[in-house]
Amino acid sequence: MPNNRISYQFVPPKPEAFVKLRSDCGWGEISLDTATVALKRSVIDLTVFEGDRLIGMGRVVGDGVLYFYLQDIIVLPTHQNHSIGRQIVSKLLEESLARAATGATIGLMSAKGKEAFYQHFGFQERPTDQLGAGMTQFVL
Repeated sequence: MPNNRISYQFVPPKPEAFVKLRSDCGWGEISLDTATVALKRSVIDLTVFEGDRLIGMGRVVGDGVLYFYLQDIIVLPTHQNHSIGRQIVSKLLEESLARAATGATIGLMSAKGKEAFYQHFGFQERPTDQLGAGMTQFVL
């Protein structure tokens, strides 16, 4: 359970910590090289620490002007349901909106069952009358 030493910082996590956080949350294994490159290509990084321990993070990928995609919104299971994820999304949205040009898009792909969490922030499920279905191609 979180304590009062939680801090939010607009800095990327260390690649080793990113790999471990993903693993600890059941998101699968990635190599250190993959983590390093992915983090370098983020537009915005937000890390959440309890003391000096990484307990959550989120990042934005895209071009930083017209397209922003929230990615890797991760909170350790022991720290979930304490508004940390809400703070991550809120802060990433605020920073994205500060950088966004008129007509920009902020998007994400929700994990199954987490759609309602993101609807709280104004995201809408697709397809709609105006927007087609989101689509994904996985590289295995």
